[in-house]
Amino acid sequence: MTLHKGSLVIFKKKPAVVTACSDKIDIEIAGGGSKSVREKDVTLLHDGPAKLSDLNPLNNPELDDTLEMLAEESVSFEEFAELLYGEFTPVSAWSAWLMLEEGRYFTGDFEAVSARSKEEIEAEQQAELEKEQAKEQRAELIERIRTGNLQSDDFVHMRDVENLALGKTAGSGIMKDLSMEQTPEKAHQLLLKTGVWNCWIDPWPSRAGVLLVNPEFPVPELPEEDREDLTAMEAFAIDDEGNQDPDDAIGYDGQLLWVHIADVAALVTPDSEIDKEAEARGANLYVPEKIVHMLPPGMTEVLGLGLTEESVALSFGISIGDDGTPELKKIVPSKIKVTRLSYEQTEPMLDSGKLKEISNVVSRFHNKRIESGAINIGLPEVKINVVGESSEDKQVVIKPLPSLKSREMVTDAMTAAGMAIALYCDEHEIPIPYAVQPTPDVEITEPDNYAAMLATRKSFSPTSMQMVPGRHFGLGLDAYTRATSPLRRYSDLLVHQQLRAYISGGELMSSDEVSGKIAVADRAAMDLRKTERIANEFWKLVYLQNNPDWTGKAFAVDKMDDRVTLLVPALAYEFKSRLGSKTELNSEFDISINSIQLPGLTARFKFDY
Repeated sequence: MTLHKGSLVIFKKKPAVVTACSDKIDIEIAGGGSKSVREKDVTLLHDGPAKLSDLNPLNNPELDDTLEMLAEESVSFEEFAELLYGEFTPVSAWSAWLMLEEGRYFTGDFEAVSARSKEEIEAEQQAELEKEQAKEQRAELIERIRTGNLQSDDFVHMRDVENLALGKTAGSGIMKDLSMEQTPEKAHQLLLKTGVWNCWIDPWPSRAGVLLVNPEFPVPELPEEDREDLTAMEAFAIDDEGNQDPDDAIGYDGQLLWVHIADVAALVTPDSEIDKEAEARGANLYVPEKIVHMLPPGMTEVLGLGLTEESVALSFGISIGDDGTPELKKIVPSKIKVTRLSYEQTEPMLDSGKLKEISNVVSRFHNKRIESGAINIGLPEVKINVVGESSEDKQVVIKPLPSLKSREMVTDAMTAAGMAIALYCDEHEIPIPYAVQPTPDVEITEPDNYAAMLATRKSFSPTSMQMVPGRHFGLGLDAYTRATSPLRRYSDLLVHQQLRAYISGGELMSSDEVSGKIAVADRAAMDLRKTERIANEFWKLVYLQNNPDWTGKAFAVDKMDDRVTLLVPALAYEFKSRLGSKTELNSEFDISINSIQLPGLTARFKFDY
């Protein structure tokens, strides 16, 4: 066959008819339009004469016979068209080309066409059938989601929505099919609406990208070493009820205030695998439903104070002079006997015995801090726990933390230790991270109402860690380091590692090494603290949603134009509402619940004027 006027050709997979032949080939293309092309741009299908208007694909080809004929041989394209349609015409050539191009039953080119095997054809047909069934099932699933009629078997298909809600993926095929905006918040909303999730699933920690499982390392054996026997001295580990990782205790020997700290550095040496893991995590994660440790939980079992009959500690003997200045007199690895108490249990014990002596000594340091400008903001605090195993018996428990003398005493004792250790390390040139908070640009006085407390908090700069001592404005200290929670914070563990190396004559980490480690740990810890704030807010809203008859007090604590920030002291919860620019700060309102939106972390309240 040769090209001439009237020939049927294929151009870019479309039929065309040659209208003229010269240096170039003029063609009329199916669908309209004409074009001049080179001979190599077209494929001759039939000599013609052909008309595009006649090229309607033929039905009822001799498919079975052709498949049988070509089962073990191949034929030319012209013979292939004749086998299928009994003749070779422009229309049969076009129809045969479509059949060959489809590739379902035949394979080859214009030189040789052969049949695909029966097994290949049946496998493809089955795959197409399954694809069509899957398409139908998907459409039915989407409709059930749209109408809120999901079946239990459908939940597995919502996995991509869950992954988006948890921040594990950037999109969801289900939500795309539903023409929904693909955001974690919208995914969360859809999961709640369809019943795939309930209010007891908090996606925020996962979405934050923080680690949600404990590290898994074997706990090393405690090394054989001399420890000062302080078991004859009463030691008290005082914390919130239910505390699971007691890492500090206090005692008094008649001269020195003793602050005993879990001796984590005895087991976690610098740059060990456990140390690197703790550095990367930065701190424990505390969310109402769980604790995620920076160290293997077995560390707490071995080192937690008061969890065994005798505990090992790194003990600090601190002298607090009449002027309230703490001075570190002794640092010793020790063994102690610890009595564990809650703050509530301790409160009535402060008027007698050893705890009264400790309180009297610590009060001198407290008074020094106040005289030095320490600021107690005093905003309400709460403890939030999610208790219960199944959805049916779970509940959110929110417990306000009262202002107790026992809590203040323990805080002051730990702060005194932080100052004494900071002064000691500075004097002995031990590189450690110091906690520093600059003085605000505005004059600060002790706030006496909620609005003033919030304004004072906003005026404070965040505490930062640096390698030289500096003033910590809020604490009223000229030098301070965090050293009393090495089970919970990596910065505290770093201080312990340096102190242990110093008192044993070992090699200290350099200032640059410590600075590098604290930079890594601080970034991780900041992510944890942000996650904790959001998680606490989430569970407060779950509490309100599950207690629709809740009522309470709210106080106006800040405003910008007509938007007012309100504080609910009983929940330590802040929210904004458009109450108007004339609302006075510290105005008190009776409120009740209007609506709760967990995905957006929003609560709306009714105001009883």
